[in-house]
Amino acid sequence: MAFDDDTDTIWNAQNFAAQWIAVKLDSLYLVDRIELVVAQAPAGPTSHVLWLGSGSGVRTLHKRLSNIHTEDGQTLTIELSPPQLVDDLLVHTLESPSWVAWREVRVFGTPAADAVVSTGTPQLKRELIVGNLELPVQVTHAGDGSGRLFVVEQRGRIRIFKDGEENNQFFIDISGQVTCCGERGLMNVAFSPDFASNQQFYLSYTSLDGDLVVSRFTAALDLESADPASEEVLLSIGQPHHAHNGGRMTFGPLDGYLYVGVGDGGSEDLPPHESQYPDRLLGKILRIDVESSQLFYAIPASNPFVNVEGYRPEIWALGLRNPWGFAFDPVTGDLFIPDTGHSRREDVNFAPLSTQGGHNYGWPTIEGTRCLKISGLPVPCHQAAVFTLPVAEYERASGCAVVGGAVYRGDDLPHLNGRFLFSDFCRGDIWSLHRPAPDENPSLDGVTNEGWLAELVFKAANIVSSIGTDEDGSLYFVVYQPGAIYKISSR
Repeated sequence: MAFDDDTDTIWNAQNFAAQWIAVKLDSLYLVDRIELVVAQAPAGPTSHVLWLGSGSGVRTLHKRLSNIHTEDGQTLTIELSPPQLVDDLLVHTLESPSWVAWREVRVFGTPAADAVVSTGTPQLKRELIVGNLELPVQVTHAGDGSGRLFVVEQRGRIRIFKDGEENNQFFIDISGQVTCCGERGLMNVAFSPDFASNQQFYLSYTSLDGDLVVSRFTAALDLESADPASEEVLLSIGQPHHAHNGGRMTFGPLDGYLYVGVGDGGSEDLPPHESQYPDRLLGKILRIDVESSQLFYAIPASNPFVNVEGYRPEIWALGLRNPWGFAFDPVTGDLFIPDTGHSRREDVNFAPLSTQGGHNYGWPTIEGTRCLKISGLPVPCHQAAVFTLPVAEYERASGCAVVGGAVYRGDDLPHLNGRFLFSDFCRGDIWSLHRPAPDENPSLDGVTNEGWLAELVFKAANIVSSIGTDEDGSLYFVVYQPGAIYKISSR
């Protein structure tokens, strides 16, 4: 499959790394081996990443070949053990002494229709929990043992539901101080880990001045409502444009710090470079201590850029376009970060707890595996190997904006345990993402098995704005229009 048996015909990017070649197969195959025949002069060290699509519409990071010696005519053989379903592949070359080129890309396997393939995935269904909502963007819980669902509406209200019934009052209504809508509005609520005792929660919203604001509020003693007058503004970030304002917030399950996603601010013209400027907060994930005794917030001493000259100490990660719906695994503390694409690709990044932050995810130089071909980039394409690559991506032709996100740790859907669930705002498909057998240490030959897998688990066929869970870990998705909350369960 996917080769012409003529090594004299060469695919050539006619440019230096970073470059990629994608091969779309004519059907779905159970693949056990891939061979890459090198076209290269001079010989020297190269680095490549193999991505595989499994018929779900999402490509995932499968294997890294780092700093390996290659020369013209050499065949790189990649064994897939066990064999894997594949309908497309992409080879991403990050470093090479010559223009990026290949003589052959060979794929060996059996048509999936002829193979015995068992995914073991049960059928799922959706159950309408709440309807008649106005532009909902988040469903979550307070972690207070009450069993309540909190639904954030973009215009500035939060509603409370329990057992499908709505409270007779809003939890809070700040619509009079919110700019809405599009990519602006009330975006997220994050409850203090000690909400049941301290009554504190946090909102991110677009102010009437167009700034992204992060504020602390205090609920009433019965925890059923909150007075907007209790607001304490902690952080206000100016936004140069109405797009990419970010606003996702969540507390780290193991460290108790607040993580805040900030978009790059958007632009009517070429992509802005704010994500790569370390002295600015746009295009970053921030990590701040909002539960300390310090005014506004404190900087955790373990933040990666504390005491690093030129860097804002709040920064935990950079190089992001609009990280909407990132979510922690509540058990491991690992973080999944969906980042909306520019024009070609949507991607999901991964930050294991062991890394302690500091990653640069590459925007605006790279968009997934694609390097933007525009002048004046703060980091040029030939230096793209310095960035942390995503672990999943899909083509923009299949959707418009990736949205997250929750790591499932409930009891009802055991096959999804430990998987990150994400969707696309326009397409409405819901995928799971996981890595069955991670290999953190490359072997002596420079090969690292990543083995990420994506599975299409449900076709919502709606405009999905986010995915969330309740206190028991049950899974929900939010339909933006017409506004509704659905629960996902087994048939």
